[in-house]
Amino acid sequence: MRAIRTIERINKSEFEESVASGYEPVVVRQVVKEWPLVQQGLRGLEPALEYLQRFDQGQRVDGVLARPGPHRAFGYREGLSGFNFVHEKRTLPELFEQLWRYSQFPEPPCLAVQSALVSHVLSGLERENPCPLLSESVSPRIWIGNRASVPAHFDDSHNLACVAAGRRRFTLLPPACAPLLYLGPPDHAPTGAPVTVIPNLHAASAADFPLLAQALEQAQVANLEPGDAIYIPPLWFHQVEALAPQLNILMNYWWRPQPAAGRSDDLHLAAMRLAMLAFRHLPDGEREGWRALLDHYVFGARADALDHIPEAQRHLFGTISADRDAALRKELRDRLGA
Repeated sequence: MRAIRTIERINKSEFEESVASGYEPVVVRQVVKEWPLVQQGLRGLEPALEYLQRFDQGQRVDGVLARPGPHRAFGYREGLSGFNFVHEKRTLPELFEQLWRYSQFPEPPCLAVQSALVSHVLSGLERENPCPLLSESVSPRIWIGNRASVPAHFDDSHNLACVAAGRRRFTLLPPACAPLLYLGPPDHAPTGAPVTVIPNLHAASAADFPLLAQALEQAQVANLEPGDAIYIPPLWFHQVEALAPQLNILMNYWWRPQPAAGRSDDLHLAAMRLAMLAFRHLPDGEREGWRALLDHYVFGARADALDHIPEAQRHLFGTISADRDAALRKELRDRLGA
């Protein structure tokens, strides 16, 4: 494993041009060190939670609770029959009080608030703690908990994650590692996207997961301190370990490129699941045929590969209008409905 590329100082335009436009993870050190939340977090658990409580809107959030185990990971139960955690809808003050109580335990249960929309549950926090690298239109989410980890998974959005309190270790792997990561079913996952069945990539048994060593040869790792941020490109697998025993806080920002006028940008995971349904019953030879055609039609037919087709006659190979896009989507919906 190698260290993720690190940048010490960068502004918004430089981030857009040299980081978000690439397809490699990057750590940006101390980019949000001036956040009041970071400063309160450096003072300790109680000052940080008291600061957050100033913004509380009284909304119930999704608290995740798991028994302490050797990996302290929110993931699958043995045999993949379910998940090793429970969800509890609680107010933030209730969860904060529980975190404080658990801070007195030598080995407490794993407790976390995950992916809560800041503008909904802690309105105003985002204005006092703005991200200097992104537009204000990108809404942050907050993750609050004690020591716990999320196994390797991917998101289909760009992601900038800022550590506000505690410490986190990120282990990233490119999408090509998917066959080596022992992924669970995409429709039976602890998160909204497919996740590995391996609780912790760094503590996995080589006998149980012999392909993992090949994936770890391509892995990149970084340890983040309060004020640090990491950019994670879409579809990169990432295992996230919250390492501080009492309190870890992360604010992250997900965004997609702005779609063309009149179109949505929501088909990626749905298309993958539809393809899984459409081709699953075919014999191996025919599946390989479709693999070749998908590689050409979906991913390969660009630039010089299209020189034999006049530009005005490229249809789906070329630029299509919003009206044509809508008509094609309707045609597909009608066929699927039939």
